[in-house]
Amino acid sequence: MRHPRKSTDSGKMAVLRRAFTLIELLVAVAIILVLVGILLPALGKVSTKARVTSTQSTMNEFAKACDNFQQQFGYYPGVVPENVLAATVNSPISGTENAILHLMGGAVRDDDPAYATAPGTEFTFGTSGSVGTGQVKVKINPIDIGSGPRIEGKKYESFFAPKDNQLKPLAGQVGETIVLPDLVDAWGQPIAYIRAGRQGGLLSGTIAEKPQFYLEPMSGYFTSTALGDLGVDQTQTSVFGMGSATEQRNYLAQLIRHPSLGAFAALTDARAGTPRGRYVLFSPGFDGIYFSRAGDGPTASTGAFGYTSPLATKPDVVTTYNDVVVFGGG
Repeated sequence: MRHPRKSTDSGKMAVLRRAFTLIELLVAVAIILVLVGILLPALGKVSTKARVTSTQSTMNEFAKACDNFQQQFGYYPGVVPENVLAATVNSPISGTENAILHLMGGAVRDDDPAYATAPGTEFTFGTSGSVGTGQVKVKINPIDIGSGPRIEGKKYESFFAPKDNQLKPLAGQVGETIVLPDLVDAWGQPIAYIRAGRQGGLLSGTIAEKPQFYLEPMSGYFTSTALGDLGVDQTQTSVFGMGSATEQRNYLAQLIRHPSLGAFAALTDARAGTPRGRYVLFSPGFDGIYFSRAGDGPTASTGAFGYTSPLATKPDVVTTYNDVVVFGGG
């Protein structure tokens, strides 16, 4: 039996399909590229801001631990005295690690009754016979970090309980001969901690000058040629990787000096005055450079940094950098 041929309903319109023309495709692609060009910078800024916020949170948590430590013992954390750490050539620990060992445990000093039987690797800090410093011996055992510190012969609960991404060992620290965790920012770079060793005197200077703050405990970070997850060469990019030791110390004083003291004639004058706090935390920011000498702070991307330039001696020059800075201790 022959079936009738199926036909389309004459009341319905046929659906016609056609391909995009080349011009239409090019226009669509152009629109997409324009939108990407507009959105990517905005997304980048959002990502950077989120990392800055995360880094500030880490630094504030660490600062709170330092403040709690000070309220209990009357000084800010650091197993090795600051002047002794400053006198140690190529110190195996940074100023930040010095504080972590005091906040979380992992180190026993030679003046502790438990020192003789304490496990760990022994390190000697300072210089024998050096006036005003002497030597301090410390046994460091990374396994004990987090178990709580021994302070003045007694065991205490840990003052700092970091998240997994806030504390981890980083490569590139100059002088480090034992693997210790660093306080880490959101870009995978170590956060520098510098505390005041004295209540009065010059803001920064040599050991003989007995200043309040020393640059040397952070030299393991500042002189690295491949620091942290970003692997940045600080010696070629940081203001602390150029100039003389005197200029570097003077600029440290400029960065921590209270801006209410106003301007000054020469950078050496920055060493006199009042600091913003009794300790300071520096994150190098998204570029991974501690106070970049080009394209950041007072220096344009095409300019050359000068320690004595008028812009570098501004009272509040520290706020012109992309570094994340937290002052603590009043």
